[in-house]
Amino acid sequence: MRIIFLGTSGFAIPCLKALIESEHEILCVISRPPRPAGRGKKLRQPPVAEYAHKNRLVIHQPEKLTGYFVKTLKSMGPELMVSSAYGAWLPEKLRKASPLGVVNVHPSLLPEYRGAAPVARAILDGSEETGVSFMLTDSGWDTGPVIAVYHEKILPFDTTGSLEERLSVKAAENLIDVIEEYSSGKLIPQSQTEEALYADKITINETWLDWNRPAQYLERKVRAFQPSPGARTMYSGKLLKISDVRVSQYDADPGNIILKADSLHVGCGGEESLEILKLQPASKNVMSAAEFLRGARMKTGDKLGRG
Repeated sequence: MRIIFLGTSGFAIPCLKALIESEHEILCVISRPPRPAGRGKKLRQPPVAEYAHKNRLVIHQPEKLTGYFVKTLKSMGPELMVSSAYGAWLPEKLRKASPLGVVNVHPSLLPEYRGAAPVARAILDGSEETGVSFMLTDSGWDTGPVIAVYHEKILPFDTTGSLEERLSVKAAENLIDVIEEYSSGKLIPQSQTEEALYADKITINETWLDWNRPAQYLERKVRAFQPSPGARTMYSGKLLKISDVRVSQYDADPGNIILKADSLHVGCGGEESLEILKLQPASKNVMSAAEFLRGARMKTGDKLGRG
């Protein structure tokens, strides 16, 4: 088939790689424009655009998917479009630019966790399973007919980063079979009829750790917000990002610090506490709790909070 690929984040790269290595023809890759990033706010290309460039693929990065741009795509004669983590709504004219429409890769078991943050929300909710859904894009957000679904267990120590990596590989492993069986009529898209669960975008306000919550919940929250945007708290008026924790059994009031040798524990709501294993002080690199304690004047009874 003659295929146009749409993708932006690193999650989409394994699927693009699978298409490159298949017998299908990639007419072009559509990605989002470069954005300012880092402390210097220099323009940074999206991972998919960088990968497409390295593989000498034709790349388009429009700010908007306008009618003129859609005509350009249609003139290429695509039979199918494939999208994965593109990050923008697709207008009807674009969806109809290929006879077979747009097959989208979504990292959840649709209709569960429609929306922008399906992996983080699944971890945060304590779900034991998620997966990858292949669906036809329609006018809604992840509401289109589902072509195929593949399940994946959520492991006890999964972060959003580690789980997304496995899901991206699972999507790539099945992509070629799915699009070929869909195009041949062996896979028939099925409407989503079950009750939907939405996975809204993570806000910075959500990343603050409320030490009145149970330790088990806070442990999931730290994993859900890794590697980005990071769970956060305040100590002595300064920001700390918390990147790795485990539940511990010390008894202390919520937010109160307990120091044991080189280990750092924080009281939570309920009978359990949380041991901080790795953290990142403001304007510094990620470090172990032991490294942090050697340079900080922290003592038992001090308090973490939002400030």
